Amino acid sequence: MKLEVLGCSGGIAADLRTTSLLLGEHALIDCGTGVGDLSLAALLDIDTVLLTHSHLDHTALLPMLADARLSHGRGPVTVHCLAETAAALVDHMFNGALWPDYTRLPTPSVPALRFAPLAIGDVVPHRGISITALPAAHSVPALGWLLRGKNGCIAFSGDTGPCPGFWQALVATPNLTDVIVETTFANAQASAAERAGHFTAATLAHCIAQLPADAALWITHQEPGHEARLTTELSASLGTPFQLLHRGQTFTL
Repeated sequence: MKLEVLGCSGGIAADLRTTSLLLGEHALIDCGTGVGDLSLAALLDIDTVLLTHSHLDHTALLPMLADARLSHGRGPVTVHCLAETAAALVDHMFNGALWPDYTRLPTPSVPALRFAPLAIGDVVPHRGISITALPAAHSVPALGWLLRGKNGCIAFSGDTGPCPGFWQALVATPNLTDVIVETTFANAQASAAERAGHFTAATLAHCIAQLPADAALWITHQEPGHEARLTTELSASLGTPFQLLHRGQTFTL
């Protein structure tokens, strides 16, 4: 199964898209603006979404996805996420004011959107692979994901700052091939990064000592216009090879 990067920027501008990863043909990890580049046929094939947290750069296209499937008579989209994430989206997005309550429409028994709350450590099976919810430390309740397939395992941090539980889970994961981790703020913004629950190059450097030696490190979620500075700081701080995640990139599970 392929994992394709639809968006991996910390914001929008020109060709930049916010976080969303297409897993095979039927699932998304997060639902940022990258989803908008899919064809209508591809959108209608998606019946599963796995959310890291509630922030708009990771959820903004979820209402439009549900709307597209509803208008074409497709079944519900199942959204796997923390209970707190589901509650935030029902209260502030699918509330009948900002967007129709697709958790109850067109009917409560067959809605366009179904939330499937889970906890850290829970496993979601999906078409031959398993997806485990990992700890994360963000400004709102959040999680990461560990994808296990026949060809290895890929870890995705979502939005997070230092989180010992995330790295401990990786140490215990055999055949870990790739780790995708955010770095949003410059080192000079350490206080803001701590408040917001994001990494700087310096704080990430303290964590990657636990990165398994054979796993490739990928950096995501850089702020638009600050990519060069952040990459320079990462090169100076990490002491280990890394690559920048880019739109259109694929992995095989």
